[in-house]
Amino acid sequence: MISIKTFGSFFINISLVLFLATTIGFGLGSTDSWAATKSQIQIASINRVEAITKNIEGKAQEALGNLTGNPRDQIAGKAKQVESQARNAVEDIKDKTQLRGRTKAVEKNIEGKFQEAKGKVTGNRQDQVDGQAKQIESQARNTVENVKDWGRDILN
Repeated sequence: MISIKTFGSFFINISLVLFLATTIGFGLGSTDSWAATKSQIQIASINRVEAITKNIEGKAQEALGNLTGNPRDQIAGKAKQVESQARNAVEDIKDKTQLRGRTKAVEKNIEGKFQEAKGKVTGNRQDQVDGQAKQIESQARNTVENVKDWGRDILN
């Protein structure tokens, strides 16, 4: 039989997990609070949100398994939490190794100029065209970054 104390504890844990995940996932914390570490608003990637959701789902399923005594739910809940940790680890690695948008734009521009010059020297028209295309892609990336900066300026 499920005691009222156990049910209350389960309800409080789930409520806190949902509140924290929502606050962290959608950046609802104040940027001028004592806990703020960065001046810009952080927007969680969809992969981070999915990892947080999977963790909440796992915690809820594990708690349900603990509440009902069902070992299957307990194990499945723990497995979902481990999957969430793995997803977060992948996102951490991506964050550390990912080039920023402007850096990618500069990289494409240099690559395009080099390829276009190589095409002119060798007489290869395809290299010239591909180089010009990379330079256009670089301009498009810079435009996207300009729009992002504009959006951040509006939000700040």
